Amino acid sequence: MSYMKSRLKLAAILAVIILAAGGVGFWILRDSPQSTTTQNPSNNSTQDSNNKNRPSSQAPQPATSDTADFTYQKPADWVNLPQKQLTASGATNGITLPDSNTSSSTTPPPLASFTVKVSDATPQNAADQKSATLSELQKLSNFELLSSTGTTVNGKSGQIFIYTFGNQDKTKQELRVVVNKQKTFFLLFSSAESNFSKYNADFAKILSSFKFK
Repeated sequence: MSYMKSRLKLAAILAVIILAAGGVGFWILRDSPQSTTTQNPSNNSTQDSNNKNRPSSQAPQPATSDTADFTYQKPADWVNLPQKQLTASGATNGITLPDSNTSSSTTPPPLASFTVKVSDATPQNAADQKSATLSELQKLSNFELLSSTGTTVNGKSGQIFIYTFGNQDKTKQELRVVVNKQKTFFLLFSSAESNFSKYNADFAKILSSFKFK
């Protein structure tokens, strides 16, 4: 693949990630499933019980997320993203921390999320990687770059972009872009800006356990 084609493909993938994330704070909010079926009154007590116990009412999930390219540990109470939401975002893999402190009969937006996108397009160098990433990030509404610096993920060099976007309820995200074995990996941590620090320990656990294959 030529350099120009690779750069264009990389930019297109970033656009999918960024536009999906920027739709309503972060993309998962948009596709949270809602109940539209009429309930049978005789089943109300059972359904109320299930709602109160969310997310513990879900089937037990493995503590490790394992794919063909990477693996990492899931913090307690985090759950896998449904395939529908992964497909909508263009992500390869993802997990969220559901909000169980709600009395709503519909599934509430998650408190935080982590998604990974893998591309076979790679940047020419670190400068090209930074330029292509910032070019797409700046398309977010009220984008504000907090920091951008070099980083490592499982010993592989890359870059981290920390930023906020949105209007009244701002979203904060940490995007790590790392190349490994001729593939580019986009690791995205996301939460409301006002609550982001609450999940730093979970984000750190995910990142420290992230291993390339």
